[in-house]
Amino acid sequence: MTLDITQFYQGFFEEAEELLAQMERLLLALDIANPDPEDLAAIFRAAHSIKGGAATFGFASLIDTTHILESLLDRARNNELVLHRDMIDTFLATKDVLSGQITAYRASAEPDEAAAASIRVKLERLKSGAGQVESAPAFEPAFVEANSMTVEGAQNERALGKPTLPAAHVSNRNDSTNVQVSAGERQAAASVEGSSIRVGVEKVDQLINLVGELVITQAMLAETTSTFDPALHDRLFNGMAQLERNARDLQEAVMSIRMMPMDYVFSRFPRLVRDIAGKLGKEVELVTFGQATELDKSLIERIIDPLTHLVRNSLDHGIETVEARRAAGKSTTGQLVLSAAHHGGNIVIEVSDDGAGLRRDKILAKAQKQGMQVSESMSDEEVCQLIFVPGFSTAEQVTDISGRGVGMDVVKRNIQSMGGHVEIMSRQGAGTTTKIVLPLTLAILDGVSVKVGNEIFILPLNFVMESLQPVAEDIYTVANGERIVRVRGEYLPLVALHRVFDVEGARTEPTQGIVTIMQTEGRRFAMLIDELVGQQQVVVKNLETNYRKVHGISAATILGDGRVALIVDVAALSRMSRLQHESQNHSKTLH
Repeated sequence: MTLDITQFYQGFFEEAEELLAQMERLLLALDIANPDPEDLAAIFRAAHSIKGGAATFGFASLIDTTHILESLLDRARNNELVLHRDMIDTFLATKDVLSGQITAYRASAEPDEAAAASIRVKLERLKSGAGQVESAPAFEPAFVEANSMTVEGAQNERALGKPTLPAAHVSNRNDSTNVQVSAGERQAAASVEGSSIRVGVEKVDQLINLVGELVITQAMLAETTSTFDPALHDRLFNGMAQLERNARDLQEAVMSIRMMPMDYVFSRFPRLVRDIAGKLGKEVELVTFGQATELDKSLIERIIDPLTHLVRNSLDHGIETVEARRAAGKSTTGQLVLSAAHHGGNIVIEVSDDGAGLRRDKILAKAQKQGMQVSESMSDEEVCQLIFVPGFSTAEQVTDISGRGVGMDVVKRNIQSMGGHVEIMSRQGAGTTTKIVLPLTLAILDGVSVKVGNEIFILPLNFVMESLQPVAEDIYTVANGERIVRVRGEYLPLVALHRVFDVEGARTEPTQGIVTIMQTEGRRFAMLIDELVGQQQVVVKNLETNYRKVHGISAATILGDGRVALIVDVAALSRMSRLQHESQNHSKTLH
């Protein structure tokens, strides 16, 4: 009987990608003048393991490339090779070629032999002792997402020390403390990984769906038993309370399996920063905080592209050249900070630089040139938001890094599609900070059920600040017919939910209904509803998959009585209210 080894391909590809990612991190962290022998040995072992696997499956191009790389790394770990920057560049370029080869083999295609031959020539020059080679081209890192994740082991980070490469430095900090990891600690982390298992994402998704159905079933049972007399059915009510606790605990445990540390995202930026900083002739130190902060896997993969846009913009437009920073009295090395932290039911991700900041006058001039309705009376926040307009760019010239007017609008659109929002703060000459706020997960949320007419809507609890019944003297109508409500001296636009969704039989007068104060995207507004029903945990069902996209609605859920309730897109309603307000030239005349 002939053994079909193709069944083992997937495992090899996933392991090879992990080894290449580890190799890149270690190469970027190397102190060229005094390399850590353990790190050199780990880099060698990674190449050796990939070559061994490639030989098992007969991947010829991969074997040839890793063989030369392995020989050089063997000489380096035995102190027979003097490391220099161009050599590290060549090793990193080789890693990119190997990633491309693995991607091709995964797709049952032949890899790019021209790229492989070119990098092998460079490696051979190093191997033959030719000394300095021309700088290897700065490839964009080729990251391939494996369709699997490691349970428990997903949180084990391979922390790196601070590299001393001249173009870009990388620091991993936690609570403002530099992380220094010894070889012994790295081995301990590796032993912990051995106790984890690899599980396909589709299995985790199936488990989450089943838990979601269990939560819905539990809600239906609770709805049914609510009509019973607790005194006569005390055992039933005790059992239902226990079921509710167990269902929530199970849901939290299953969701924790799906959570991944932000280091999964942050770990790919040291290479990007190093390559772009070198191409632009800038000195940049990359600092990261909160690598262990966790986010749902479905969101963590979608956040990579927006963050990449922001990092590129900071490097290209934000951080100045060495000469410009020196002339401004700054340190010649610019600082780029990536941070992540939990805030309530959200995760807040920030990209900050200490560069030139956004120039208000330049943004306004460009906006006027493009025919946009702007004025000097606009707040700094409103001016900063202009950079998210499609096609807007203040770049003097188009480069292959940025400046085409695409990117920042994509960032905002992508973040909003994930149920989040993006804010930007800048001080001229002092730098720019872009803040991304995302929900921790899109699978299950805590919500407030409200009634409008005969319809039930769900408001995500994270956005609800308070609810009140206003009096007539606190309701105002501005010149354009828009109504606002005064809450403790603050005037808030009033969004009537029945008018947004055309619900019949609803209460139209604010004094007869309930006003719920919502906060999203740094802005507060009031929402008019008929009454509050209660607070509950709801399972999020994708509305577009089962029906179609509805403006102002983010998803749907199934209530305990079997009815479908729509989950309100609070951010979309806030933006709609803001646009209506701005279209009336910010009229503030009260009647």
